[in-house]
Amino acid sequence: MLEIRKADISDSDWILNLTHKAFSVYQKALNSSSTFISPALLETLDDVRNDIIKNNVYVAYLDNHPVGSIRFKTLSNQLAYIYRFGVDPELNNNGVGSELINKVIDECAINGYKAIALHTNSKYYKLAKYYYGREFYVHSTDFSKGYIRALFVKDLNGGNIDLSPAFSL
Repeated sequence: MLEIRKADISDSDWILNLTHKAFSVYQKALNSSSTFISPALLETLDDVRNDIIKNNVYVAYLDNHPVGSIRFKTLSNQLAYIYRFGVDPELNNNGVGSELINKVIDECAINGYKAIALHTNSKYYKLAKYYYGREFYVHSTDFSKGYIRALFVKDLNGGNIDLSPAFSL
């Protein structure tokens, strides 16, 4: 049975390990000529602990085993930002990621955010297709990290939203 809950400090070690494992797959999907190294692969245990304390971190347990995590933070009173979203690569395509992202979408809608943003590699077709399926759209792309990075946005409660806080992330 799948359980989604807010992370606590005792989850830090496995969240760090899972993040490194999931983002190693992401790193391999980047253009091989890119010198960019995902910051998720450089993350430390203190970084994870700080996110748990300061931001919103959810964890997924499948039959009492940790299998995924997702983080989001407030960029403005209207805009939330998803980052470090990962599922154990050995368990992809079993609904864990969808349940995690649904939890964040529901949480953000309840708390009055008008939109959620995230960045991902625009050439990672599997992820782009996944986010389109969750009704995110590509707002813009840039090459600031050495690869074509897309800013995906999901409208929640309508209205014009200032997305500029997400541009520098």
